[in-house]
Amino acid sequence: MRVKIGTVMMAMALMAVGVQADVFGSGSNAFTLDFMNIGNAGNAGDTANTVNGVNPGAVGYNYQMGRNEITIDQFAKARAADSRIGDGDENPFPIGVNGPASRTSWYEAAKFSNWLTTGDAYTGAYQFDGSGVLTAVDRAAAVTTYGTVYVLPTEDEWYKAAYLESDGSAYTLYATGDSVPGVETDANYGGSGGTYSTPWDVGTGNAENNGTFDMNGNVWEWNESAFDGTLDNLDENRVVRGGSFGSGAEGDLRSSFRGLSNPALESDSIGFRVVAIPEPSSLAMVGVACGLGLLIRRRFRR
Repeated sequence: MRVKIGTVMMAMALMAVGVQADVFGSGSNAFTLDFMNIGNAGNAGDTANTVNGVNPGAVGYNYQMGRNEITIDQFAKARAADSRIGDGDENPFPIGVNGPASRTSWYEAAKFSNWLTTGDAYTGAYQFDGSGVLTAVDRAAAVTTYGTVYVLPTEDEWYKAAYLESDGSAYTLYATGDSVPGVETDANYGGSGGTYSTPWDVGTGNAENNGTFDMNGNVWEWNESAFDGTLDNLDENRVVRGGSFGSGAEGDLRSSFRGLSNPALESDSIGFRVVAIPEPSSLAMVGVACGLGLLIRRRFRR
């Protein structure tokens, strides 16, 4: 069961950014994920960069990008409902539960995304067998079956949400749109010599091009995409983007930089955010709701 409610009073403050709040879980394990609507469907890629022979950032549909990285608390609450998701709520730093869930493998992030979609860590856009081995990645089938699906962003989806200005007019070098982000003010980076040598609570810095936080710095973020763009081998290296608390602005945070990692790796500096791909019939409703302000979409998970 899913209930969609347009909330007018909250809308006044949120109208400009188009925030959507999706609620998961129940009781003490309920939590909310905020999403930013990413429009300008059919935009061109960024001609300043080339990824696997094409300009990154071109996306032919509207979608909703997680406003923040998934937190330790959110992962723990999902794990309480389905322990097969894994132990991505580990806290390798002296930070609170609103810090990003790092030390999370790509597979754990995929299972978390599945649970958001279906309430089952092994079923959704990412199909796992009974032993927890990834057997298929099929977004289209999941949309047909479940309607709105929650997934890891493709590299193009991630790149567009981070670096394309909200009006679709131009790409920027950094997600903040600045010539250089303010270190430990706009974004959490440069930690090796700065105040912050760990991640901070998600959403601590300043809002980026499309209303997101921490797409630059804090922790690297898993992308769904394989580094070579093919996914012909389900276990091949995946893209990570955005840099971390220990990164320097001259490299990792820039739109031109992409990292790679083995999907089984659990690193203290890699976390993730999720993207929502709405069922086609709901896109018109989302557009109307954003004109009013906040849309609350509730998904009940036992």
